[in-house]
Amino acid sequence: MSQDSPIDAKFWRVLSRALGRPVAPGRYSVADLPEWDSLRHVELVFELEESFGVSIPPQAIADLFSDTDTVLAFLRANASS
Repeated sequence: MSQDSPIDAKFWRVLSRALGRPVAPGRYSVADLPEWDSLRHVELVFELEESFGVSIPPQAIADLFSDTDTVLAFLRANASS
């Protein structure tokens, strides 16, 4: 899917909301976005679960959230909306 897909567009809106600032589409790691701290990480997980109708297993959270490409791949494979 391209970055123009509905899932991608929604992801960037949710990420921007969770981090409290606009984030342009691209490939980012947690280290690239200083706002992506542990608290915002938890908020992002909850926001993504609610927004996309997915359940993210607690044991997978650290691996899934290493970078934006990994999160998008998970959402593309599992999102219901």
